[in-house]
Amino acid sequence: MKRLALLLALALLLAPCCAHAETRLLALNVGKGDALIVQAGGATLLIDTGKASASERLLDALERLDIEYLDAVFITHTDKDHTGGLKALRKSDVTIGAIYASKYYPESSYKKHPAVKTAEKLGKEVTFLGAGDELHFGDAALRVLAPIDEIPDNEDDNSLVMLLDSPDGQMLLCGDMELAEEQMLLDSGADVKCDVLKVPNHGDSDACGAALIAACGARAALISTSSEDKPGTPDPGVMANLERAGTAVWVTQDYEAGILAVLDAGALRVEGLN
Repeated sequence: MKRLALLLALALLLAPCCAHAETRLLALNVGKGDALIVQAGGATLLIDTGKASASERLLDALERLDIEYLDAVFITHTDKDHTGGLKALRKSDVTIGAIYASKYYPESSYKKHPAVKTAEKLGKEVTFLGAGDELHFGDAALRVLAPIDEIPDNEDDNSLVMLLDSPDGQMLLCGDMELAEEQMLLDSGADVKCDVLKVPNHGDSDACGAALIAACGARAALISTSSEDKPGTPDPGVMANLERAGTAVWVTQDYEAGILAVLDAGALRVEGLN
């Protein structure tokens, strides 16, 4: 009953309260992993699916939020803590409009890619994205900033990095980008300024350097991790750099359901769903 009440409260938080649709990012608590529900421009998007053992949490949230249709599912990279929920999602009653993934991935065979396997069973094809690609959902744009070039032997550094640009503000969604991809992104001159930063790679010490934090200028940073699953995250150095920059930091493990960030005509509200 407690969990049901929590998720019903979550649904009320996400329900539109007026004619203007806000831009929302819900980072679910799926342990050390990413499962982000984004609502922008009249569309509902899912960025990564968490690990297989947390798939029930993902499906519960979608059900309680009355989400029966996902305009798109994005797989930032093929690590299991980002793709593990795909099978359960495919077998659920949720309809998926389109599937997207990073254009660079380590699988020796195209058919082994978890997004490809899911798409084939749904009678769909995966659209692979790289820097310069852009998708539009109503008045919101999802701009792909990375990957720019393939970085061999490190799947994290081939993550999709996307900037959600809406009339309400900007959110930077970084997958598990580590320092090499991060430096390539900064060297490209891409505009990464944002209101909300989804911190890359679970706030580990090999990601989210001071230069990226300064370039983003984010008001809030969301870290999706579990110290129990991945000791050392969030890294104290990353936390200190964010705090020195004046960025409010929120960590999914601190809240039973996760973290909700809402942008409304420039105003920002962040709530831990506990």
